[in-house]
Amino acid sequence: MIDESSPHIALPRYADTGLTKMMQKDLAEASQDDLLAAFIWSREEKRAWQIICALEHWQTEAEEEGRRARLRASGDHMSTDFWASMREDWQRGIGRTAAKLEGGADRLSALAKEARAVHEQLIDVAGDFERYTTVKADGEQILDESARLYGQGRKVMKAVSRALREERDDAHRLVVFNAECRAYMASSESISLRSIDALHHSEFEEWTAWLLQRDGYKVQRGKGGSGDLGADVIAVSPSGQRVVVQCKHMGTPGRSVGSDALQRLNGTARDIHGADIVIMVTNGGVSKPARLFAEDQRIKKIHLIDRAVLQRWATWGRPVGEILDLPEPDTDSSAA
Repeated sequence: MIDESSPHIALPRYADTGLTKMMQKDLAEASQDDLLAAFIWSREEKRAWQIICALEHWQTEAEEEGRRARLRASGDHMSTDFWASMREDWQRGIGRTAAKLEGGADRLSALAKEARAVHEQLIDVAGDFERYTTVKADGEQILDESARLYGQGRKVMKAVSRALREERDDAHRLVVFNAECRAYMASSESISLRSIDALHHSEFEEWTAWLLQRDGYKVQRGKGGSGDLGADVIAVSPSGQRVVVQCKHMGTPGRSVGSDALQRLNGTARDIHGADIVIMVTNGGVSKPARLFAEDQRIKKIHLIDRAVLQRWATWGRPVGEILDLPEPDTDSSAA
């Protein structure tokens, strides 16, 4: 091992002859333990530096992937009609991915800084070969901290890789979703928001009933009238639940449904009409107070179909159960 002289290693001939003599003297006086300790320290310093390089490389990788994700979520390509049906989901999903990647990069940056501090500790103890005596060899070593930081960095990179895989899976799902939407939009069943805006309020109710029927609901009332007490459309879902729908057609699409309308609906839909599921449909918006009321935990939820959700339902052909996350049919009970 160290006893054997190597024909490939020679003491450098320094320009300063005094320095050369001092180094020759140090080498002549070095014991086997001195040489072995010096070798171990040099290996430790090298490994600690390699860990810094790995962490900083991973940090750069995560930062670059985060930058690419932000580009995928924005840019001119997102304004084309091709992306219309999946733009919001795409941007929201990739936004989550970018946040995870950026968080990973920040964590790796912190780990790299810690690793540099550990490397400095090793530099500070250079020449303290007492650290390598058999008495101290079994104790915790400075390099252990570098190894711990490296292990944490690997976990971060696994999370980064997982985020990218999940994004690819989501992207595939959204491309399939987009293809299905575009195929529906090319069919005679699709109705655009502009066409919906042009409907009479009674036609809007009939369209709502037709859409429910399209999705497998049995319509019992197809439109409202005087004395309907807020129930413009009544249907039974594939899972056997009674659905009461109130339709609010806005002559000016920019208008919003207020909380007073939802409060009236909440007061009649369940108590008078026996609704299991209550839905408000509008070609306009829904005010913030109305949304808060609809989500209030003290009442059963009122499902909202505003202009954006209506486009998914009527124009893109997505089932109402999907867009509102309604219960699926209970196959066991139906079979019974």
